[in-house]
Order: sequence, then C-alpha cells, then structure tokens
Amino acid sequence: MRNKIQTFISAVLLLSVISPVTVANGAVPPIKLNRVHQNSAVDKYNAFESEKLRISIDDSSSGFAEGKVCDLCEEIRVTITPETKAFEKRTEVPLKNARSRIGRFATVIFEVKTKKAIAIRW
Repeated sequence: MRNKIQTFISAVLLLSVISPVTVANGAVPPIKLNRVHQNSAVDKYNAFESEKLRISIDDSSSGFAEGKVCDLCEEIRVTITPETKAFEKRTEVPLKNARSRIGRFATVIFEVKTKKAIAIRW
C-alpha cells in the first residue's frame, strides 16, 4: 500500500512539472513559435496558406496580404508589388485576378527578410 501511495504522489508531481503553465485565472498563456531552419531556401523564402485570404491590391498592383505561417505563429503582413506574380492552377494570370481570392483559399509566397510577396497561388 505504501508503495502505491508513493507511486501516485510521484506521478502527480511529475504531471504538475510537465503540464503547461497556467495564469492565475486558469487560462493558458499564448505560445509564440520561432521557426528555425537549416535550409537556405527556407531561410530566404516562406509561405502562408490562408483559408480566407486578407488581401488589398490597388490599381497600380501594389498592396498587402496578411496571414500566418503556422497556427501558433504571429500574423504577418507582406507587401504586394507590381513584380508579384499570380498563378491560378499553375498558370500565370494578371495580378489583379488575385482580388477575386479575397476571403477564399490562396497561398502567398514571400521573402522572409523584406516581407515582399513573390507569388500568390490558388
């Protein structure tokens, strides 16, 4: 019996050490992930897929797109320039066609350092 009690107490202590930290009100604090890569292509370029794309493009083909690289990552805003390419089913289309993707699925590929959009695909 003593052995079972010691095992139970050890298990409870172990679970309390490895469980997520909670705030006074019982809520779990937000977690921010820092993605680390060893691949130079991933270090230079990244992408986010959006179920409901938030994008703004003016008549001069400039604007921005917002999204997250992962569910726990912070939201980022990338700049759309006239050099940004748009692709529909692997075929390049005019950038103004990307406006039709507002609120719909799309993938935005961007440069990590400059946060400049390279391509928008759907």
